Amino acid sequence: MAWGPLLPRLRGVGALALLLVLAVLLMAYTAHQQVRQPSRRGGDQVFDARHVAEHQTRHVLFFNRVPKCGSEMLVLLLQWLQARNGFRHMRLKNTVKRYLTFDQQAALVEEIGERVQESTEPRVSFDRHVYFTNFTSYGFKMPIYLNLVRDPVEKMASRFYYARATPRPGAATPPGYTSPAPPHYTSLEECLRYQDPECTFLTGHHYDLTIPYFCGHEDFCRELNNEAALSLAKRRVEAWYPVVGVLEKVNATLAVLQHHLPHYFAGVLDLYHNDLLAAPHYNRNQQRPPTSPEVEAALKTNLSLEYDFYNYLKQRLGKQFQELPVT
Repeated sequence: MAWGPLLPRLRGVGALALLLVLAVLLMAYTAHQQVRQPSRRGGDQVFDARHVAEHQTRHVLFFNRVPKCGSEMLVLLLQWLQARNGFRHMRLKNTVKRYLTFDQQAALVEEIGERVQESTEPRVSFDRHVYFTNFTSYGFKMPIYLNLVRDPVEKMASRFYYARATPRPGAATPPGYTSPAPPHYTSLEECLRYQDPECTFLTGHHYDLTIPYFCGHEDFCRELNNEAALSLAKRRVEAWYPVVGVLEKVNATLAVLQHHLPHYFAGVLDLYHNDLLAAPHYNRNQQRPPTSPEVEAALKTNLSLEYDFYNYLKQRLGKQFQELPVT
């Protein structure tokens, strides 16, 4: 056989093989990128009202509480309202661990499912400090999600001084959890001056702030000032959270809850004003000093996307409040 006619065919085969190799490498790279960090959609669909109705149960409420945002107040109101409104509120344990592995998320979903099955009430509500969990990934319908947020600097300051006012050396902790070391500094000003990790927030580092409670357990959700985390958190709010309250807007929060979730919150405004405000507030630190303008300005700069998210939620609540029917 002459080489002349064969060479073009070999070149054609070689080019085809090269294209196949390049295609395989491109697919592998794309898969690696998707595993390394989810796309800006975070694996979520665009949820329309019909999709949410099909994948969300109206009989289960889940308050996945952001710490130091007044959540104990809202839990107390739920506990007082449960008999009046015909539901049962259950407090889930292990609130120290908020970021969960895939298996730990499955265990959480199964625990809630089992408790719902055991309950004799037509509706059930739960609360726990934990990041947003996608129940549909484990074959369950989504609950009605609920949360309460606070000005990021106020929340951070509250957490800082609460840790100093309420030491808990004998508190029980789950296996594998190490209690934090005693705090070094007594004031936020001193903490910031010496750039202690407790009060220094660096873009790209992981923190337990507000956005992860709405974004989820994906690794990038805990990265400070991550645009994809902010975007996913907002989409999940729109899809699964009928109401996200704002501590600085308590009356508006309770009015919107009473209107949008009446099976759980009917009568909550009267209960808050006539009973809760007269009760002692055991979880409030009365000795907390005010935050200086210098500290507030420095923290606001570092927490820029936390403020973007907070302002978005505040505007959303304000719009819901303005749209309430006049009574």
